Amino acid sequence: MPQAVPAPPSQRRSCAGALLCLLLAAPLASSAQTRYVASGHPDWPPYSWQQGDRIIGAGAELAEMIFRSLGITLEFKPQGNWKRTLAEAEHGKVDVIVGAYRTADRQSYLGYHDTPFADDANVVWVVRGKEFPYKGWEDLIGRHGTAMLGESYGEQFDRYIVERLTVSRVSSALLNLKKLMAGHADYYPFSQHGGEIQLRRFGYQDQVVRLPGVISTEGVYIAIARKSPLIRYLPQLEQAVRQRRADGTVERLLRSYVERAAQQNP
Repeated sequence: MPQAVPAPPSQRRSCAGALLCLLLAAPLASSAQTRYVASGHPDWPPYSWQQGDRIIGAGAELAEMIFRSLGITLEFKPQGNWKRTLAEAEHGKVDVIVGAYRTADRQSYLGYHDTPFADDANVVWVVRGKEFPYKGWEDLIGRHGTAMLGESYGEQFDRYIVERLTVSRVSSALLNLKKLMAGHADYYPFSQHGGEIQLRRFGYQDQVVRLPGVISTEGVYIAIARKSPLIRYLPQLEQAVRQRRADGTVERLLRSYVERAAQQNP
């Protein structure tokens, strides 16, 4: 076998330099090409809802804005109902949840920033003409409620539901409203802003009303799955949320998506 002729020193240096450049560039190219999955509640305007094959809303746009500034691309993919969406995040199949309350159970598999990007009030919705006195949670005892799968109202009221109330769950806001109208439920606990939007979207604004008072007020957060490599960006997420609350970006997004959701055909 003929002996290989060694390359001249200049050529060897050139090849070594090219190889080094490729090795250095590889992680950057990989990072730039990686798309991480973001999802959210499919029926919770103005924060998050499904439109076609995409999750949109104020939370989705805020998350996209923040992660883009970090050089990270998110793909906003629906995962089914809210309970299933959370399960996908727990199993590491979803990297970012674009809007969620913070509960002890969820914190076992989701990382949260400290400052909520919005505050969400939950109220009691009933059929007009079937109102009942409501001064506190105890007034719901003995009545049948309806709610969405996976829905939380804050840890205290969640626990109260389990211990004291009768609440059945379905997959969408529309099904809850239909249960109310059919007399299969007496009340529907849901977001005040989200409820107002849904009533307008589905044409129930004259038939369903809210009772005075508030069940709970909870912070709305962008959450990162603990199994996602993006979990290391929680400090940057906190800083960005604070900044965008302070400069009015969040308020602008909320106003925009309240109007957009109300005008969207069901």
